Amino acid sequence: MMRRYRRKNSSIPIIVEGRNDLASLRKLSFYGEIIVFNRGISITSFSDEISNKYREVIILTDFDNKGSFLKDRFYGYLTGMGVYVDLYLWNFIRKHVPIRTVEELPAEFEREVEKEIQM
Repeated sequence: MMRRYRRKNSSIPIIVEGRNDLASLRKLSFYGEIIVFNRGISITSFSDEISNKYREVIILTDFDNKGSFLKDRFYGYLTGMGVYVDLYLWNFIRKHVPIRTVEELPAEFEREVEKEIQM
């Protein structure tokens, strides 16, 4: 799953909430464009900027109430502006990985790798 999204990120940007989320994805070898939302602009202005520049994006906000709210708002605005929004990774992590924030992904990934090594 992660390998697939690393490849996908080489041509499609990922939207995250903050700089720490960006750093976490970099630790997981996501080297494509990652766009940080928390820059002091509104969701609608941010969505306008995104829709003017991209035809497809991946959303990876946190998995708490705020992150879920942002995901839903971005999805609504961006799809309404003709942008394809990929939520598969967000939904997969929310359902299968016991974390609440994107920042926790590297540590969780490391734990999973260690489990596999011990088997």
